[in-house]
Order: sequence, then C-alpha cells, then structure tokens
Amino acid sequence: MGATNSLSEVEELATERLRRHAVEHPDRLAAAFLDDDLEIRQSWSFGELDRRARFMAAFLQKHAAPGERVVLAFPTCLDFLAAFYGCLLAGMPAVPASLPLAHGKDRRLELIVSDSGAKLVLTTAKHVELLQRRLAEGEAAATPIIAVDGLADESDVWRDVPRAAGDLAFLQYTSGSTRSPAGVMVGHGNVAANLMALHDGFGSTPESVFVSWLPLFHDMGLIAGALAPTWAGCPVYLMSPASFVQSPLRWPRAISRYRGTIGGGPNFAYQACVEAARAHGVAGLDLSSWMIAWNGAEPVRASTIDDFAKTFAPAGFRAEALTPAFGLAEATLLVTGKRGPVRPLVRAVDESALRRDSVAFCDAEDARGKPLVSSGEPALGVDVRIVDPDSFVEASASQVGEIWVGGGSVGQGYWNKPEESAATFGARTAAGEGPFMRTGDLGFLSEGRLFVTGRRKDLIVIRGVNYYPQDLEQTIEASHPALQPASCAVFGVEEGDAVRLVAVQELRRSAWRSVDAAEVFMAMRREAAREHQLALHRIVLLKSFGLPKTSSGKVQRAACRAALEDGTLAALHEWRSTMQVAPIDFTGEPLTQPGVLERQLVDWLQRECGVENISWKTPLMDLGIDSLKGVELGNALSAAFQHSFPVTLMIEHPTVEALARLIREEALGMKPAEPEPEPPPPIAWEGASLEQEIDMLDDAALDALLEGSIDAVLKMDRRS
Repeated sequence: MGATNSLSEVEELATERLRRHAVEHPDRLAAAFLDDDLEIRQSWSFGELDRRARFMAAFLQKHAAPGERVVLAFPTCLDFLAAFYGCLLAGMPAVPASLPLAHGKDRRLELIVSDSGAKLVLTTAKHVELLQRRLAEGEAAATPIIAVDGLADESDVWRDVPRAAGDLAFLQYTSGSTRSPAGVMVGHGNVAANLMALHDGFGSTPESVFVSWLPLFHDMGLIAGALAPTWAGCPVYLMSPASFVQSPLRWPRAISRYRGTIGGGPNFAYQACVEAARAHGVAGLDLSSWMIAWNGAEPVRASTIDDFAKTFAPAGFRAEALTPAFGLAEATLLVTGKRGPVRPLVRAVDESALRRDSVAFCDAEDARGKPLVSSGEPALGVDVRIVDPDSFVEASASQVGEIWVGGGSVGQGYWNKPEESAATFGARTAAGEGPFMRTGDLGFLSEGRLFVTGRRKDLIVIRGVNYYPQDLEQTIEASHPALQPASCAVFGVEEGDAVRLVAVQELRRSAWRSVDAAEVFMAMRREAAREHQLALHRIVLLKSFGLPKTSSGKVQRAACRAALEDGTLAALHEWRSTMQVAPIDFTGEPLTQPGVLERQLVDWLQRECGVENISWKTPLMDLGIDSLKGVELGNALSAAFQHSFPVTLMIEHPTVEALARLIREEALGMKPAEPEPEPPPPIAWEGASLEQEIDMLDDAALDALLEGSIDAVLKMDRRS
C-alpha cells in the first residue's frame, strides 16, 4: 500500500472546465496580453477562447491523427492558449517549446521536435522563417511549420473526441539542472489533479485576477500562470518574459494597475524587483490586492523574502502574501505550498549537522545557524515522503533524505525513456510502499512542512563533509556589487584525491567594461572563506546571460561545468589558485637579524599563495589556507628548520609576525627581547569568532588558509 497515483478524484478535465465556463459565462474576460507599456494589446473572453480552441482543434483533425504530437513554438501570446487547448480538444498531445535564438548555437527546438516525433510545428507568421532556418537540417527538417494566425475559422467542423484521465495531454520538456532534456508525459488526469491542488492552495475564485510574466512553454508559466486561472474561471493578464527582464517593476506595476490577486515566479524575480525598487522607488504602486505571491522553481532564500516584504510594504504589500512552494514538471507542477494568510516559516538549522544529513534546529541568532524557508505542506492529493536515497528506508524527522512524491499529479514517465522512467517514477520504499516519483532533491519534513536543502546530484563533498552549492553561491554573488544576483554556479572538480571548488559568476551589465577583476576575485574568495571556511581554486567571470540556466532560472551546474571543460564558456576574466608548497631555503641571510625572518616568510608565502602585499600582521586566514594546506605549509617549515612544528601551526600562529616569533623561540633558540603579549587564541573555524577574524583581514592574504573544509585531524587535535 502507500502512495498511489490514482486519478479517481478527478471529476472534470481542463477541456471540460473551459467549455463549461464558455457556456456559463461566455463574455467574462479569460485572458489579456499586455505590451511593454502595460496596455492591453489583445483580450479574449471565455467564449472567444473556447471558439478559437475549437477552430485550432478542427484544423489539427484535418492534418494529424489522435495521439500524434504537435509542437507549440510561440512567444507569450493568446494564440498559444488557443493552440494548447486545441491540441487537448483534438486528442493530440501538445509539446510546448521555446522559440530558438536567432543567432548562435541553439538546437533545443530541433531536438524536441525529433525526440517527440512531432507531426506539426505551430507558431505565428512572424516566426515561421526563424523556425525554418533552425529546422533546416537534421531529422526535423521535413516537419511542417504552420502559422496559426493565418488560418480560417473552422470551429463549426470540430468533432469532439473522447478523452480519459489516463490519456496523454502534453509533453513537458524539462532541461532540469543536472541532466539532459527529457519529455515528461503529463496526462489529462494529471493536469486536472494539479489544477485542483492549485485551486485549493491559492483559494482562487472567479473574482481572482492572475498576472504572469512567466514563459508559457515552462511548467510553472503554463500550469500556474495560464491554466490555473482558466480552471478558476477568472482572468489572467499575461506579459512577455523579456518585458519583465528589461524592467522588473513592470510586474508589480501590472498587479497594481489591474488589481492582481495571484502571481508568482522564481526567487530571482523577487530579488530583481527589490533591486529595481531600490533604484527607482515604489511610488505609485498599490499592491494591497496581491493575496498570493508564490515563490518556487529554485531555492527560496530567506533574505529575499525579507527584502521583498520590507521593500514593498510602503506600497501596501503584506508579508503574509509570500507563498513559498516546491514543485517540478514530473509532478505536473505543485507538490507543496504554504497555506493560509501567515508569514513564510523560516527556521534556523545547525549547518554543521546539515552537512552530516542531520537536522538540528537552533536559534536564528546562533552563529551555527543556516536559515531555511519552508516550502509548505503537501498539496491536495499529494503524498510526500523523505527517503534515504541509498537504502530506500524512510528517514526520521531528524534526518535529511531524498524527497519522493506520490499522487494523481505525478506524470506518467519520460517520453521514449522506459529505463529512466522506471527508475524515477516507479520507486518503492524498503517497506514496499509506492510507487513514488524520485525528485532528486534533498530535504526534510518538520511538523508536516517541507524544507528543501539542495539537489542530490549537485552536492559537493570535501573530505567527507557535505556542502550545498546554493549556500556558497548566495554568499559569493553578494560579495561584490559588480556581481549579478542569482547568477552563480559553484561546483567541485576532482584533482587527484582532492576536490577543488570552482565558481562561475555573471557580472552585471553595467560592470562588464569597468570592473576591477582582481578586486572582485578577492571579494569572492574572502567571503567564501569568511562564511564557509572554504577556498575557491578557480573563478570565472561572465557577461550577463552567459551562465547556463533552465527556462525557470535554475542554474545548470552540470552544464556549466561541461561548458567550462570543453572551452565553450565565454569567460571575461579568470583567476586560478597557484598554491603549491615547495621546499624553502632560508640560508641566504642571517635570520637572527631583526626583520629578516619576517621578510623571507612574506616572500615565501607570496610565492606559494599567489598574492602580493602581505604584511607582517596579515592574518593568514585571508590567504585561503585551510587545515590541510596549513599542515602542508607547516611541514615545509619543519623541513626547512629541521624542527617538528605542531600540525596546528598556521591556526595557532595566524600571522607572519606570530610565525617568526615561534620559529625564533623554538627552532632558533632565541629569547624575546621583552615580554610578548599572549598569542592569539586558536581560530574557531565554526562560529562568530571566525567571522570576526576574517573581517579584520587585509586584501593581500586569501590564497592559502582555506582550500577546503577543516579536516577532522585538526578538529580532534583542538578539542582533545
């Protein structure tokens, strides 16, 4: 027993829902498209949307057979809605796809057309020539491309066909963030089940007003942005994604102008609005009507939620409207979401415990704490389990595990990928419960609420310690004002027996030509050291939009790593660590002379760490030296002076001045000329004192103290 992907509770399909609204309220506004000035360029009533969907279905029935796939390659426009519902009414699975780029390499549409075996490609007259060029070669070259805006109305000849909940409705091609694109098979019943869950979670009514800038070819834009309002019988105001990207404040302005009640997007959209509002203000906005501001598709950040609520509070926005959610195309869309007019739940967890896949809550002020935003409770009809990804045993409440999902919203599998479908959609727990869909995401449940901690395949393991890349990315992208928010990828690269950290980061458009790359590199390295006690070994800076991302804005770390390895990532600036520990020769000058030992230590560390302008008082932590590298440098000093220094040498004597004093006293047998102050205490690598130490560092020192995490040897030595 356990999870069953039953569709028994589905009483009405999306097509039946549209037709019912068209009959009962034919003149009620169903959808409108806004131009860049937020003026209504085009609008349809429910009656008009139904009529246009029927004439699209009639056209398809003349040129294809039930079950044959139809690719929809449109910009955001009302014609897409007619084509999508037309496919459903004709019994032909729709295949939403993004328009290809006009220039450069972009084979995504070609691959989707080929993989789906599409019979037709529908688009607008404006984009026919572009699609013809992009599909001119390869298996998709012979696929007909039809402009729907030139078709005659044949809605009267449409023939209704029977549709069952288990019939395929559409293929949702998802690039994901860790693997190649795959077409999720979403049935009519899956669509209805998820729309019921959204309707329940949003509390939508015919009086609701949706406002969406999300791309319609993406699951979030399609299901939550376009189909959910039609299900509820209320209007949606659609905007071009490019319109939002060019001016993020257009979104809240549209909500203000048309009294929007429901609208959402990925975390980066809220951050973009915050930054735009800080630059331009919120005067003239009235967001008091915004009841549901859902946030999903990528990690929801506590800082963004707080910033958005505070920034737009003067415009009437209420923090209770913020609705973190978790979902994915394999579950049609929604899996969990916050319920009720309450503020998002943010809990602090012990980060060191989290690295061991354990959950230990702590106070928000605790230096060990990492804030996590709850993604809410399981949606209507959705079963969520946390399972050990290796043993398949359900995890306890104090454990992190893989998020598994069951219920009627879960799709049928991946198109033409039976083995991958079985592995992802047919999982069963060790107790035999299932089937479940494996999300590949990690998290835990606390009092019935889901907390997502990261993506399993993206996890970075350094000397047995787990690090979540999104934590590092958030720190790095905030380290310097020239860096573009939500545009960083951090991943590990194996070099021999070690894992080296690489950061790829976009620059803001305004910083491309004027940025001081050396300053940016230092800031990124310093913050990685300060917040995570890790050293970056390679940094690559890109122009805006240079980082591989999914259509919903998720960073594609695997694709980024592959592009970096094959040389296709267009780097503007690059830095690499040159840290190599070579033998030291201190025999050239008398070390008993004042300042000679300090100067030679400075010269040696600058060579080894690849930095300049190290002073006697430069804290060595600022050089990026971690415990392992500290041991290696200490061994080099031991060999040079034929003296056994402790393994904690670099930690307990964290400046050139302190090192020289120790060497004089222990290796050279010299007594200090006058009483020395107490040596600085060992650096607490976990906690507030670490941050204080790094805050005092100058810019000449971050290449040798924090190459990875603090290894267990030094931890045991210090705590014994």
